[in-house]
Amino acid sequence: MMNFKLYSVLMVIIILTSCVRDNKQETQETADSSNFNVAPTATETPHKSVELKELPWLAEVDTVSLNISLKRNHQVSTQNLDEKNVIEIINKKYPDNQLIWKKKSNDTAYISIPNAFYLTQSSGSLGARIFLAESTFSITEIPGIKVVYFDFEAGDHASPGAYQRADFK
Repeated sequence: MMNFKLYSVLMVIIILTSCVRDNKQETQETADSSNFNVAPTATETPHKSVELKELPWLAEVDTVSLNISLKRNHQVSTQNLDEKNVIEIINKKYPDNQLIWKKKSNDTAYISIPNAFYLTQSSGSLGARIFLAESTFSITEIPGIKVVYFDFEAGDHASPGAYQRADFK
């Protein structure tokens, strides 16, 4: 009976961790070839975009509970955040999940992920949640944006739709 309980616990752990993978490779090659085309709207003042070295928000994972908490990255100034530099740094950190800024309407940013296979099928549920959380928190750090609508083909680990910070708390 004891062996059965031990075996059962081990199987549950293996099953839960089999979908947990967060591949965060940084490649300059992908960052340089990122597809981005943003024109300032009538209410925005054109300014020179400042290159970011890191995301404004970073996810931390509790290794025991696998819960995600997001922490403000104080090494990144929020003064110069805009659509261009936030999308570029996300694309640099996550080269397999390339974001394309489509538009801003009211308080919503519309983002496309044309090739979401890695996000929805390969990164695992935790990896997909980390990506969506860091992207949502970082994009909503841009003034005037409270919601991020991700458009991509749904898969096992992620679904398209509107995300806001409260979705990850």
